[in-house]
Amino acid sequence: MTEQEKVTKSKPALKEVVAESTEKLEQVAKEATEQVTEAVVESKEKIEAEAKQLNASVQDQIRQLKEDVLQRIDSLKSQLNLSQKDLTELKDFVKTEVNAVIDDLSKFGKELKDDVSQISVKHKDQLTETFKRSKEHTLEAWNKVSSKEIS
Repeated sequence: MTEQEKVTKSKPALKEVVAESTEKLEQVAKEATEQVTEAVVESKEKIEAEAKQLNASVQDQIRQLKEDVLQRIDSLKSQLNLSQKDLTELKDFVKTEVNAVIDDLSKFGKELKDDVSQISVKHKDQLTETFKRSKEHTLEAWNKVSSKEIS
């Protein structure tokens, strides 16, 4: 076999190796993308579930507080023989206090929502970083494969 024939036969083999390496690299990149996407979806679902749980807990606490206040008012009414004026003052006082509690709970709810948003943003940033690193590793592997094939 002459030198020319050896070079001619090695070129198709090199092309096959390059094609196989390219396919493998594309598959790795695809899998990495799918994993990152799956992680983002799972994280989002977990955060949404936690937010729903916290919201339900807060709503339950508000309902229970309201029931407790109403029971105490009824108890006070039955214990005291108050005039209409006294009852009106008591009603205004309780109304003011309940509104203050509702305002506090609204602020708490907003703070909670902000915290969940911050957690979501931080998690998204972490996943983005992971995706970038994965992409960089894939490109490094590609460059190594390409440089070995050229050699």
